[in-house]
Amino acid sequence: MSSEPHDYALWIIGRRRHLDVSQIWSHFHYACIPDQTLVSFRSPDITRNSIKASQIEQILDGALIQSLEILGVDFRFSYGQSGGQNYDRIFVESSSFVLAPELCDELISETLANDPNFTQAHLVDANYQHLQNIFDPLQFKALGLSMDGLPMKSNGLPFPLEQKIVDTDLNPGRYRLRQGYVEASAGYMWFGESFWSIIGTTPENVQEALPEEVSFHLDKCWKLAVANGVFCNLKTSALQNKIRRALFGEV
Repeated sequence: MSSEPHDYALWIIGRRRHLDVSQIWSHFHYACIPDQTLVSFRSPDITRNSIKASQIEQILDGALIQSLEILGVDFRFSYGQSGGQNYDRIFVESSSFVLAPELCDELISETLANDPNFTQAHLVDANYQHLQNIFDPLQFKALGLSMDGLPMKSNGLPFPLEQKIVDTDLNPGRYRLRQGYVEASAGYMWFGESFWSIIGTTPENVQEALPEEVSFHLDKCWKLAVANGVFCNLKTSALQNKIRRALFGEV
């Protein structure tokens, strides 16, 4: 199985212990993965190496699974329950060719849009998001990245564990794990009905605050898209920040 980094990542967030993992996997499988494709399946209680993709549904439908990882040559599909933030999350990682915005929109529209347990989803450039959220100086060193000019802050730990880390609090591509949702700004985003009550706003308020170059409309669920597509660098910093403010306020 490939361990190469993937271009794109689709994040799906829903009510804890209520995301229909089998249905979401099934749609992704049928849309993108031939039945005979060999994959590996890993969960705390079940491990299967080199099995056909068509066998995964049988495993999911026959066991109570709290976390899992399915690995293929050009994709990674993982599921977990976040007790600290009180939500379920699914990550689908693959190439930009596979995780095209149109495929992600179809996946969400056909499986999640009308599900009251669906909170939100967003599509990101995996490398850009990773770089925007690195704070450990050791990671910068391992990647050969310069820290010159980057803002620093304390990690907040007592002596002797206290050290300086990179301050990512103003990075436009940052994400933050909140209670019941994820704060992020992305070029493609989807929102379930429960999202608005969780963050304390309305689609109408968001629509009014979004810049003109952002499309925001209701089609099974609320959908956001920018003309330039998935954010991949800092050239669109201002737009990323405007979307974040429209959705989450001054953060």
